[in-house]
Amino acid sequence: MAIILTMIIERPSQARALGAGRWLLVYGRRKTGKSFLVERTLPFEDYFFVTSDRTILEKKRWQEYSYDSFKEILRRDLGSGKGVVVDEFHRLGEGFLDYLHALPQSGRLTLVSSTLHTARLLLERRSPLLGKFGEVRIPIIDLADALRAAAGRRCGPRELLERAIFLREPVTVNLLEEGDPVAAASMLKLTVPALMGEIFAEEDRKISAVYEGAIRAVAAGRCTSAEVSSHLFSRGLINRNDPSLVQQYLENLQRFGILHKLPVWGRNRHVYRHVSPLTRIFYYLDEKYGAAERDIPPAQMERYLAELMPRIVEDSVRELLGARLGMRVHLHEAADFEVDGIFATFRKPELALAVKWRSRLERNDVVKARESLGRSGAKRKILFVPEKRGIPAEGLELMDVRDLLKTG
Repeated sequence: MAIILTMIIERPSQARALGAGRWLLVYGRRKTGKSFLVERTLPFEDYFFVTSDRTILEKKRWQEYSYDSFKEILRRDLGSGKGVVVDEFHRLGEGFLDYLHALPQSGRLTLVSSTLHTARLLLERRSPLLGKFGEVRIPIIDLADALRAAAGRRCGPRELLERAIFLREPVTVNLLEEGDPVAAASMLKLTVPALMGEIFAEEDRKISAVYEGAIRAVAAGRCTSAEVSSHLFSRGLINRNDPSLVQQYLENLQRFGILHKLPVWGRNRHVYRHVSPLTRIFYYLDEKYGAAERDIPPAQMERYLAELMPRIVEDSVRELLGARLGMRVHLHEAADFEVDGIFATFRKPELALAVKWRSRLERNDVVKARESLGRSGAKRKILFVPEKRGIPAEGLELMDVRDLLKTG
């Protein structure tokens, strides 16, 4: 397992974004690798970290500074053209933002924050700092980058993609030191609740029963606002079954980087998905099997992951292809045929996707996929499988895990 101990996942698109300006605001949900990227990518002379009790530490020299001394060093270094990073700057309060407003825009200043609320305040129309900072949001790791990092390990295509999906969360580099994804999944109950708690704490919010209920509903497959509303009402978390009551909660969860929203092809509605595969796995396992309250034996955990992983792979492949092709991604719903994704430009279906995440694919599976994809009206019809060698194309464009490693 030594490869995991030393693994560094390169993130070229985020690294390029960090070179976009001299004054930068780098923000995003906790544990997405913001500080690591900044330290590895940007030149700086001083790197200040603000602790939760507002202690200011300079990480290069590991010295502690008073607030007044810190401000003087910041003014001096920026004035002489040096680079300074202030990590978790929002803990210094609004007075620090006023101080920044008074500073000449010289040198290279990078602010790092784990609270999207602070980022929005800094960049909103009324902010005196609007226009001073380039905005760089750091999401979880791209699947393509995680795949390239995991590709050095000798394993089959199924294990490669499933491991890469786990590695999209930087925290799993440490979790996977303990073994394979089954072992890592067994440790999620120690990491995901703490991660979610930190997100809401940094937003000056509590994880209310309604927020947590919405998170759990989406993880359990209740993915529309109507289904979330019904779930919350059935548990007594809202006073009536009304989707309009949950819209603000769902929008906040999107802003927090926990959920994202996908349009349904040909219908005036959307569905919600977890951004992080890890949070989805944890809350799914807890909703269905009580994973937070007990230790699940490895054999059972393996079965539970096998139950959920095809849906996670489907979402992950659809997301990666959409980004690679530069098309808008839609889900597809039909009672009489199954398609796992529609990729469109200008409301025209250009590509239809079917994902078959099975260890063995029968010819009849390929025939059914061809029939369903043919009914989509899309020009290109892709069947994604773990390994395409030996599978008859049957008039389809076959794609497998190794194809995802290709650039472009």
